[in-house]
Amino acid sequence: MRKIFAIAMAAAMMVGCGSSTKFTIKGESDKFAGKYAYLQVEEGQELKTIDSVAVAGNAFTLAGETEAPYSAYVVVKDAGAERPEFYAEVYVEPAQITIEEEAGERPSFKAVGGALNNAMNALNDKLAAIEAKMGEGADNAALEAEYYAALYAGIMENGGNILSQNILRNNYYAFEPQQVIDAIATIPAEAQESFANMKKSAEQALKVLPGNPYIDITEEGTGEQPQCLTPDGKVLTLKSVVENKKNKYVLIDFWASWCGPCMREVPYLVDAYKQYHSKGFEIYGVSFDRAREPWLKAIEEKELDWVHVSAVNYWDNKARHDYAVNSIPANFLVDCSTGKIIATQLRGEEVEKKMEELLK
Repeated sequence: MRKIFAIAMAAAMMVGCGSSTKFTIKGESDKFAGKYAYLQVEEGQELKTIDSVAVAGNAFTLAGETEAPYSAYVVVKDAGAERPEFYAEVYVEPAQITIEEEAGERPSFKAVGGALNNAMNALNDKLAAIEAKMGEGADNAALEAEYYAALYAGIMENGGNILSQNILRNNYYAFEPQQVIDAIATIPAEAQESFANMKKSAEQALKVLPGNPYIDITEEGTGEQPQCLTPDGKVLTLKSVVENKKNKYVLIDFWASWCGPCMREVPYLVDAYKQYHSKGFEIYGVSFDRAREPWLKAIEEKELDWVHVSAVNYWDNKARHDYAVNSIPANFLVDCSTGKIIATQLRGEEVEKKMEELLK
């Protein structure tokens, strides 16, 4: 679950460390004997080595200078080996940093020393304590909420520095739109450009919270064909379904046949639809499938008897941006009498319970 660290040299924030820009990274373990230590940063999809040293006995020292902190990996492996044998995530900053072995069944290491590394370790300890409570018989939903609350607190407590930016970049989907906007506001101006799309998405997400009018899904799309084509190739807008006098409530359901979590929701949707469709409940399924065959196969095999549309263009569709959908499944319940969204992200039995409440 934990996603804190990410390589981000470009977003590195300048720090005031007096006149010192020097850092050292030291490690010592009998597991390192005869190997090489590498300091690596991510460049595109590859790791680029910016320094390396042979392990002397059981120990190594990497040293250099940096005016701005950046995130990297210290990798220990045999010379020429493709895969790291041991590694540690590290914020390289003007400080004395030590790579220390952590207790556990599998060998693992962490970076200690420097404000950023120490802050990351403190947050990791909090998250690990919450994760340890999860499991069968636990209130996992409450613990998950506590987990992400701790993550968000970590963002705000770190004042927009590179650690804060990395936490946000890797976990923004778990936070409320206004939380994302508030967190971005703490980031220094020179680094905010890399968060422009995230901010835009969060601002759009505010427009589709409960209480706001639904946004129509029309022929207009980002690909070559309309985004609201039915399986038989006809255009079917969301507006036409919402305004159909037979319908009282329409669930806009973003999904895909390749999406495991989406398919796990299917039995709940099928049950709710069978029970409440005749009373005015409709589902407008918007698929993010990449090809027609698996989309149509899922509809047939899973007996998804509701309305379906798709541009068959994966994530490249306008509706995804209009509804600020960053992960699927995602859904929005519309009250047809008002044209407003009244609930979002209903999971499992929540759909059926909501229909029971509304269509007594």
